[in-house]
Amino acid sequence: MRPPIFFVHGAFSHAGHLANWQALFSGAGFECYAPSLPGHAPSDRVLLASLTLDDYLAALKGDVVRFAVPPVIVGHSMGGLLAQQLASIIPCQALICVAAAPPWIVIPQTRALPFLLPMIPALLSGQAIQPSDAAFRNLVLHDLPEEEQHDLLPTFGAESGRAYRAMLLGLARLSGKPFGGPVLCLSGSADRMISIRTSTAIARYYGARHEIFNHGHYLIAPSLAQQIAGKAIAWLERNFVLA
Repeated sequence: MRPPIFFVHGAFSHAGHLANWQALFSGAGFECYAPSLPGHAPSDRVLLASLTLDDYLAALKGDVVRFAVPPVIVGHSMGGLLAQQLASIIPCQALICVAAAPPWIVIPQTRALPFLLPMIPALLSGQAIQPSDAAFRNLVLHDLPEEEQHDLLPTFGAESGRAYRAMLLGLARLSGKPFGGPVLCLSGSADRMISIRTSTAIARYYGARHEIFNHGHYLIAPSLAQQIAGKAIAWLERNFVLA
């Protein structure tokens, strides 16, 4: 029996950004569920100003009970951090971290600083934040075709400054023991948000299988779904989680 798949999206995002992954996993015979985090669908700056990563984790914990058996948890970016937190407190069969943030401090890469610095006042005060289109293009979408970048930009929303600050400063520690089951880490060698050094450290932390692609941070892009989601599906099919 194939385990269910529980997807967790990242910052400034929503569940719709994982639609291509859901379609591929569903086509491979997996039951899938991808909730949007509170305040993200639609993007609600007022609500986001009051939310924390702990609020997100509580919402995800409430959503995951829909499954009769423990799921495989798949998380992208900040969602990868939440996936790690969730896997430390609930039963799950495997963990897949996609360009995931770590449960420790995120050291910004030099090229990211000009885009992060304007957000510091909002981060410190806990306001909702939303990077410029230039920030998304330069830090998240830079390796994707221009047409795909153009299509994706309007789909991003705001994010909780409190949640993002906790992620950057390493305040979002695991609530329980690190997940001890099978872990797959999928990373981009050209990632300008989560350095390959950090991704390698996460893989080492879990003793995980680590697959590195010649791409940037947005590994869940529609144009990359066959390649990268396909790798995750193949990994699951090779491992004992398919009892």
